[in-house]
Amino acid sequence: MKKVFLLIVTGLVVQIQAQFVEKPYRQLIEKERAAALKRLIKQHLANTDNYDVKYHRLILTPSLSTRNLSGEVTTYFVPNQNMTTMEFDFNDQMTVNSVIWHNQNLSFSQSNNSLIINLSQPIPASTLDSIKVSYQGLVPSTGLDSYVVTTHGNNVPVVWTLSEPYGARDWWPCKQDLNDKIDSVDVIINYPATLGGKTMTAVSNGLLDGESVSNNVKTSVWKHRYPIAAYLVAFAITNYTKYSVTTGLTQTFSIDDYVYPENLQNAQNNMPSHLQVMNFYENTFGPYPFNQEKYGQIQFGWGGGMEHQTATFQTSYQRWLTAHELAHQWFGDAVTCGSWHDIWLNEGFATYCEALTQEALDGQPAFDSWKDYVNSDIISMPDGAVYVQNISDVWRIFDSRLSYHKAAMVLNMLRLKLGDADFFQAIQNYLNDYKFQYALTSDLQQKFETQSGLSLTEFFNDWIYGEGYPTYQITVTRTGSGIYDVLVNQTTSHPSVDFFEMPLPFKFTGNNGNSYEIMLNNISNGQHFTVNTGFEITNVEFDPHHDIVKGQTTLNTILAVNISDKSNIKIFPNPAHNYLKIIDEDVTIQKVRFLSPNGQVLMTVKDNFQNINVDNLPGGFYLLKIETNGDIIVKKMIKQ
Repeated sequence: MKKVFLLIVTGLVVQIQAQFVEKPYRQLIEKERAAALKRLIKQHLANTDNYDVKYHRLILTPSLSTRNLSGEVTTYFVPNQNMTTMEFDFNDQMTVNSVIWHNQNLSFSQSNNSLIINLSQPIPASTLDSIKVSYQGLVPSTGLDSYVVTTHGNNVPVVWTLSEPYGARDWWPCKQDLNDKIDSVDVIINYPATLGGKTMTAVSNGLLDGESVSNNVKTSVWKHRYPIAAYLVAFAITNYTKYSVTTGLTQTFSIDDYVYPENLQNAQNNMPSHLQVMNFYENTFGPYPFNQEKYGQIQFGWGGGMEHQTATFQTSYQRWLTAHELAHQWFGDAVTCGSWHDIWLNEGFATYCEALTQEALDGQPAFDSWKDYVNSDIISMPDGAVYVQNISDVWRIFDSRLSYHKAAMVLNMLRLKLGDADFFQAIQNYLNDYKFQYALTSDLQQKFETQSGLSLTEFFNDWIYGEGYPTYQITVTRTGSGIYDVLVNQTTSHPSVDFFEMPLPFKFTGNNGNSYEIMLNNISNGQHFTVNTGFEITNVEFDPHHDIVKGQTTLNTILAVNISDKSNIKIFPNPAHNYLKIIDEDVTIQKVRFLSPNGQVLMTVKDNFQNINVDNLPGGFYLLKIETNGDIIVKKMIKQ
């Protein structure tokens, strides 16, 4: 899912993507959040663990002018144990008319947004059975607009649903927990065939199995034969124009755009880029998971997109939005996060796929710019983990800085750490092994570890469960001809992580166009690396492609081309305690500067080099920049 806010300021339109909140919005968002929390808190219904849903048939009759909806939901299920009661998630504000089981009316009650059904006799475990719930009411307005009745164009009615994360229960009785996918579903919709002279069309998951019209009531039957989470079931109705193309690298299927007529040209203009994205994803992640049916792009007015399975709802047909929502068909729909704590498995992957699309179709500079922008958002606050602790707060679940941007950059850093071959193969293994199932963060970690042979516990503890980011202090010192010492220190923005172990990318360049790129595996503070470039360098870049999450780096270089490689200068004792001697009988020492690891000059000595008082220097590592009559020599010293 991706949410876009539009802010119009003095004629400029600014897009704020995917829950991204600028400071002027924070008070408004906090008020909305406080008002929504009472409605959004989702308590797990223990009795929904008692059965396995096999099939739902939804027969829906929505009003196109009010929020009124009448429905009939037949559920086929298999008990996991002997059952005497059955429970569905269902909003208390909806009225249940009847519950029918084996032609019997059953008693029921509604409380705490659950429908509790009293069975007239126990249903044995492992027995396929069915139950039908009839209901009606004014669908409540909750969450991220779970059920909307509005207009578009010249006041043409439009109805749509958006149930992520806790909205499905608002408009149909279901099992909303992330522990049991529905094996298949039929969505049958009754609505006006024409309204105000406009021909109306209903769209839902899967394939259209038939339509009929009687007395201006159209009935559309949609069948979906893949496992699906309840929050991904959806429908929309308005005067859609359908625009389709056929695609598929291994199995042909249709991309169907259901467009507001006034936006048809825009959808047609963008379709070629959508085909590029689909082909890229099929080549990268494997065949489109639902290629026996369709990929639908259904226009709605929410201001973003929602990845309903085979029926993505989009506000527009821009490539970046399509790239995000289409990626969800693999990451979120085929493989669905097993808890809202793990929403990054949906949103982080979809966001990173936006970036991968830029890399593949627009080139490295565009990819690098995207990573730089995302990093600036991540470090705008010092705290926050990718893994969601407070899942009662829908705004925290869908926090763009953490669940989207930081999660995407964590994937990029995993790619950096593992290399492309293992990274993408592990993702394919994850998608194949958990296809049409739920998965948790630990499942993804295991796939990366198995493929790479690396232990990633420390990485996941730091970057998924821990908070904040590192800020680096780096000093690069020439110590010989084409040889450089790289000293790395870091501070962390949040106490939950004391040190981020990371491979660090560097690029060294020289006057003659020479360049040398290397990854240095930083596992401790004060760590030294020796880099042999083979040529004299004039510039050092840290993280040249913006591949890692980091604060503002301090990079100091000591690259004077007249540095001597003399080894006859003696420094002792080293480590030093109170005093230090520097002796060289062949040259005249003129000045000695004591530099901290980050390159700061802490002390300068101009005489008495054989009796230098270092008692006031704190313990640690130092660089000594020794100037003689004609040379500059750099030595290392440890103060105890």
